[in-house]
Amino acid sequence: MCISKSKIYFLLITGIVVSVFLVSCNSPEENVIDDPTTIYTIIREDTTAGIDMVGERTNPMEVRKRIFASEIPETTFEEKRKTFYAILDTLYKLKTRENEYIYYEVDSLNYLAIHYLKNILLDKKSRITPLKHKMLNQTIASDKNFSVYYWEENIGVDIPTTISVYQCRDRNGILYSFFNMENEEKNDFNFSTSRITGIYKLNAANGKLLYLLNFEGCTDNEYCFKGSTIAEITEEGLTFNYNSFGEGVEYFFENYAGGEKLTVSYNQTVKTLTYKLFTTLNNPQQKVFFFNGGMFEEKE
Repeated sequence: MCISKSKIYFLLITGIVVSVFLVSCNSPEENVIDDPTTIYTIIREDTTAGIDMVGERTNPMEVRKRIFASEIPETTFEEKRKTFYAILDTLYKLKTRENEYIYYEVDSLNYLAIHYLKNILLDKKSRITPLKHKMLNQTIASDKNFSVYYWEENIGVDIPTTISVYQCRDRNGILYSFFNMENEEKNDFNFSTSRITGIYKLNAANGKLLYLLNFEGCTDNEYCFKGSTIAEITEEGLTFNYNSFGEGVEYFFENYAGGEKLTVSYNQTVKTLTYKLFTTLNNPQQKVFFFNGGMFEEKE
């Protein structure tokens, strides 16, 4: 039989002391600590950064799972927001440590921030009190019922990658928050780490609640991309597996190289999505898609 003992540790984040509750279960075989921030780190009160890295052998995927499974100790919207801002403050300071290998610290703090933000966005107060921080950006639909908060991941790679946490409301007024963990690349791009540049409510003829999302990102130092997809809000929440362009195509995107310019625009009045590529030869190429009430189809 194992007897649980509760302990309180303190995590220093940019001068703010955050109480972290740890539950340890002592047995002859193991010591189990459930707090997510101590899975690969040691937290001590006398450190300036608040985190000491143990080593590089820890599996970051396991750390992320532990974080998402952990209970947030704060109870009010204001307390959670304060801690969330404190985590972002620490991430902002870590951006300046370009010559140090800080992947494990940044990755853990990023996912701790995601965990807090997902919880915060389920509170109705977040709809009337938008979150504001120098690390944080927001793109919102014109109907105010679909938005995304995002920030740069800053994990030390040359290509910028974005963390996006979505908030949406269904027809019954129920709030959902969502983080896309599927980092599988779709052909030549990665949607989950792309930056959302525009969100548009679609007038669906099939009664579904659909939004067009335009996004952008880079695959390497030479090529970038811009694309579009349809997100659907169902009774289960938010999904990104909609048949956006027919024949099972969920995403459309175009790559472009340095020196080229690619613009993407959506006209809600005439329901057209337009891609214009201006090459270095000054030979513009254009693709236009029409939303037929269920999906986008390319116009000849």
